Amino acid sequence: MSRVAILMPTYNAGQFINRAVQSLAESTFTCDVYIVDDGSEVPVTQVLAASSRVHVLRLPKNSGIAHARNSGLRAILMRSYEFVACLDADDVCYPERIAKQVNFLDRHPEVAVVGTWGRHFEEKSGETICIARTPVEAASVKKAMHSNMAVINTSAMIRTEALRAVGLYSEQYQAAEDYELFRRISTNFAIANIPEVLVDICISQDGISLKRRRQQLLERVKIQLDYFEPMAPDAWLGLVRTLLLFLVPTSLHAKVKSSSQGLSVAPLSAKARMARSLGRS
Repeated sequence: MSRVAILMPTYNAGQFINRAVQSLAESTFTCDVYIVDDGSEVPVTQVLAASSRVHVLRLPKNSGIAHARNSGLRAILMRSYEFVACLDADDVCYPERIAKQVNFLDRHPEVAVVGTWGRHFEEKSGETICIARTPVEAASVKKAMHSNMAVINTSAMIRTEALRAVGLYSEQYQAAEDYELFRRISTNFAIANIPEVLVDICISQDGISLKRRRQQLLERVKIQLDYFEPMAPDAWLGLVRTLLLFLVPTSLHAKVKSSSQGLSVAPLSAKARMARSLGRS
């Protein structure tokens, strides 16, 4: 059995999921993949290529992302995996990602979660939208978490012992469940990021950040209040930033999102886009 289990919730992602699973099959570090089919109209098993390392858990009905993630985590935590790595069903994992994260966590036992930078690409064209550069050092991540997620969820690798200590995703959140869990983890453990692009992230017009933006902002405010530290200036700043986002039109939301998340989002130059394209072909 591998040291790493991949958690991949999915709902009607049949056209993308083979791409995601294939990227994991090409990983330089062998891992087991747990796919949670959250009541897809066409079962994942009907579109997914068979593999001895891929385990599919099909839920009887669509119950939401937090419930799907927890269903997969419960199955994973019943076994002796050391780490859980996240990957969304429409994203792509670079071959060296898992190995580099395992190596990082082995060298930094005080860190419970490590993420990476990510390349955002447009769903239909595959064109690079931007590179998301999250804070790297644990202190910077903790500071940025006052505003929003400072770890790209689909890039995260989590120690299973940390999940056993703090619990799973809170199912009262359906648009910011990852932010709440990582805030909870950050109150007890260090979180860091590897300053290297190791995941490709599909951006869809139907994605939760655009489709349910107001719900996400409302949940974020509640989480910020639940974990509010009145003596920390960044806690006040983070809350104000989130409240101001309610005034920003959806059409401008993507342009200011990086500021509210503590991310540095840099568009690629034409030369860099060409180099990336050649490197991933």
